[in-house]
Amino acid sequence: MAKIIRKKRKLKIQALASLFFFFSTILYLGSVTMLKSYNYVLSAKVESIEANRADLKAQVANLEAAVKQLSNYDYIVSIAEKAGIKANQSNVKILSGE
Repeated sequence: MAKIIRKKRKLKIQALASLFFFFSTILYLGSVTMLKSYNYVLSAKVESIEANRADLKAQVANLEAAVKQLSNYDYIVSIAEKAGIKANQSNVKILSGE
């Protein structure tokens, strides 16, 4: 009987380098694609948040104007007079800050 001898294949440096280069290229292209996609998603979120921020700033400005109007002494007196309430200065007491 004849003995079957198997020869072990040795990887050549060039084949290994080309395989490494191939996988590196594939990973690079995948990461570039994913990062561009993620960048697009983040920029869309930023635009949405900035629009929301502008709306909230407008609401805050409106509320500040409303508070100034409602806290105006003349406005309060006019509302009190319409309700039939009169100011009695003799009942006013000033308390110290303590």
